[in-house]
Amino acid sequence: MKSHTRMVLVIAAVLLATDTVNSTAAVAEPPAAVEYQIGTFNMAGGNKHHGSKGPEAPEALVRSIQERGPAFVAVQEGCADWSDHLRARLGGTDGSREHAVFFNPVKRGVSGPDGRLGDPGVPDEALADATCDKKPVAFGNAVIVRTDVFGPAQDLRVEEHPLTSAVMRHAVSEGGEKAGRYATKERREMFCVRSEARRMVACSVHLTHDDRDLRIAEASMAQGILRDAYAGYTTLLGGDFNDDPLSATADQFYAPGYERGAQGEFKEVDSPCGNEVKRGFTTRELWWPYTYCRSGEATLNGDKIDALYVPLSVEVKWADATSAQHSDHVPLWAGVMLRA
Repeated sequence: MKSHTRMVLVIAAVLLATDTVNSTAAVAEPPAAVEYQIGTFNMAGGNKHHGSKGPEAPEALVRSIQERGPAFVAVQEGCADWSDHLRARLGGTDGSREHAVFFNPVKRGVSGPDGRLGDPGVPDEALADATCDKKPVAFGNAVIVRTDVFGPAQDLRVEEHPLTSAVMRHAVSEGGEKAGRYATKERREMFCVRSEARRMVACSVHLTHDDRDLRIAEASMAQGILRDAYAGYTTLLGGDFNDDPLSATADQFYAPGYERGAQGEFKEVDSPCGNEVKRGFTTRELWWPYTYCRSGEATLNGDKIDALYVPLSVEVKWADATSAQHSDHVPLWAGVMLRA
């Protein structure tokens, strides 16, 4: 009787162990990280030398995207007709590299009778679209994503986050002329495409160029949105920030480990420190004895004002500011490891 009982217990133990193994095997392993390219590019639709151009401008970007197959490209100062061209040319025939192109126009500011202070009470929907230089075509931001990385276009959520307008409304409560001054500005924004299924979000942002206080406030607003609206998402942010990497504007995005007032959550792909998050390092260069990690290649007239930010958890493999024939900015590309 004892022998029979012992046999039953052994069989039960084997079955329990088998169930445990099967249960463990049933838990799906997270996908391995794969290297993808990402990019950001100000196409200069508002520039007097480039904004009036036709299909040659977007076609140059089409060729680059077809060659690189990026998971995400942020576009600033795009024209609606350029986005139409991108959308028509980038749909893959075999579905393996099909890109979805999303465009959102920004609004013009409004000036008062004296040409100075505007009315901050005018709602954005009552304002005219900003237009590209020398042609009556809407001007704004675009986000381009690979559908095999982010998911089918119809499943993605497109979200517009007004920045200038939000800062202006806050300034109204402070009184004074600040809100009226902000009302004259083009309504800059952050434009995002969210994949709930993949827990990823890709955003393009363009900040005000000619008002430092407004620009810093816009940056703070953008970072707050990224922190609160996209908590738990892999966030990819590209843009023209119209400020250098050591500025108070950039403070809003760089993680605290970069020091110098950094209070954000990201690293920038073109940092000379690669994936290391620190203040900087000494060099043997006589004229440049110290390099800040908050720096990188120039993107406009010798200055770095365009950036690609990724979470600290995303490994950056390389980055490169290249060249452009149809813009005063140059594109910034990077190779990063993503779990898609």
